[in-house]
Amino acid sequence: MKILLILKKNASLTGAGTYEAVLHRELAKRHRVKVYEGPEDLAVDWDVAHCSDLKHLPLGLARKLRCPLVVDAHDYYWIRYYHFFCLDFPLRFLLQKYRRIKYHFLFGRIDAIILHGRFMYDIYDHPRKYLNFYFGLDYGAIVDKPWTERENLILFVGGDFFRKGLPWLLRAMPLVLARVPGARLLVIGRDHWYARAFARFLSRGLPVEFVYGMPRGEVCKTYSRARALVLPSAIEALSLVSAEATMAGVPPVLSDAGGMPEVVRDGETGFIVPYGDTNLLAERLVSCLTDRELSEQLVRHGREFFGRFTIERMMDRIDEIYRDVIARAAQASGGDNK
Repeated sequence: MKILLILKKNASLTGAGTYEAVLHRELAKRHRVKVYEGPEDLAVDWDVAHCSDLKHLPLGLARKLRCPLVVDAHDYYWIRYYHFFCLDFPLRFLLQKYRRIKYHFLFGRIDAIILHGRFMYDIYDHPRKYLNFYFGLDYGAIVDKPWTERENLILFVGGDFFRKGLPWLLRAMPLVLARVPGARLLVIGRDHWYARAFARFLSRGLPVEFVYGMPRGEVCKTYSRARALVLPSAIEALSLVSAEATMAGVPPVLSDAGGMPEVVRDGETGFIVPYGDTNLLAERLVSCLTDRELSEQLVRHGREFFGRFTIERMMDRIDEIYRDVIARAAQASGGDNK
């Protein structure tokens, strides 16, 4: 197939950016692929256009496409306003309203929306939505180490610190330190300058290190130093970093937001904690830091679970979606000519 791929201009190191990188590489192995650069690309007769993230799809571009359009959706924040503690909540509220309007017009131009997880599939209202839970990831750069060689290090990986629950985690840290005095927290991710400054203020007096924009290869190596990954989000569709951490031998501790319970089975492949339950969050982190047998069991079961979601299966499903969308477009075009 001839595929026009519409990507975010600035690469993201985690989440949707991880998926986008794998998608681009694997599509190029199977099809003739061109990344959209400008209007001149629209003159080519493409079989299908694929935007890797709905929120980065310009409405003007969607209107100009002459081929079927497939889009991945990685968030649900626009559906209704979800309040959580952050400095820029008025701006987020207005942005949510803007996206609702933008997506209302975009949906009429989209031939298929790919949704990763049952929670996302159920919450989206679009006549042509496809479930593709097979978010195959590349674990080639992952480095594994025995539990005994790891530090009492807790990892928080991801941008948008306040949406991902960093203030809640910082409230739990004194409880963790009371039982594991040598515990440390490493925050890896990007955010706005004011969010970074306020996060540093909230973490004063705590053993917390911030790293902004660590290269993906270094993130993979850093997993091997840690004994716990934590993502206590207020809003989250799916946690791809929990899969990476698990494959690197790090049990994940997630909140119960959105589709998180789909990627971690509480007490079996990691822990799910009700959002805002500081005491339980601290207890689960302490368990990961101190209980070798439990941690290794969580990782073992987690690897069995995530091992089913291969890149090959993900790409087979995407090809299946392409064929269905193209067939529908051809059928509609034939009907219009009658």
